[in-house]
Amino acid sequence: MSKALSNETTWFADLGSGPGQHSRYLATLNEALRGVLIDVSVEMIHRALKETPENLSHRLYPVLADMRELPMRSDSMDSLLLIASLHHIVPRADRLKTLRECRRVLKRKGSLLVVVWARWQKPLVLKVLKDILTYFLRRKESFWDITRCSRVACRTYHLYSVSELAKELETTGFRVIERGVYVPGGVEKPLNKNYYCLAVKT
Repeated sequence: MSKALSNETTWFADLGSGPGQHSRYLATLNEALRGVLIDVSVEMIHRALKETPENLSHRLYPVLADMRELPMRSDSMDSLLLIASLHHIVPRADRLKTLRECRRVLKRKGSLLVVVWARWQKPLVLKVLKDILTYFLRRKESFWDITRCSRVACRTYHLYSVSELAKELETTGFRVIERGVYVPGGVEKPLNKNYYCLAVKT
């Protein structure tokens, strides 16, 4: 994750930050870093405020906002993180809108790290196959859009191939400099395989 931040990074934004665990980790690595935590959930913003220790609170700023309309000036951010958040945006037009917003707020040659759920995971592919009729009845835009429900809520996911992610980044004005598979913890388990792309604003 730290590879998304260059030596020149002062300001970064964590988009779809959740409770802010990624931002807190990065802030401990470099005392010069300042971060804006963006999430559309009031609960997540409250958690970020509560869980950020006092010694980091003056450098991390949780903001309630939508990734599709970022509340930052153009060319103001050195780096951006989209970790396990872009794949929640459906339809594709809104994902492209989000990536164009990312390009707008990044400085020239600013970096963007995107991490998304990988498509070819058995539990997810089984879910896709169960929903196949919905797709052919034109009730969803993409074969790879799924909805998974827990006791708390239902959430929508777009399941990516790494080439599709890279294409969306290139379509919106980024140059992909690295792509690959990321497995949290280094041990592959059901539903923990991700694809990532590291890109720069062209």
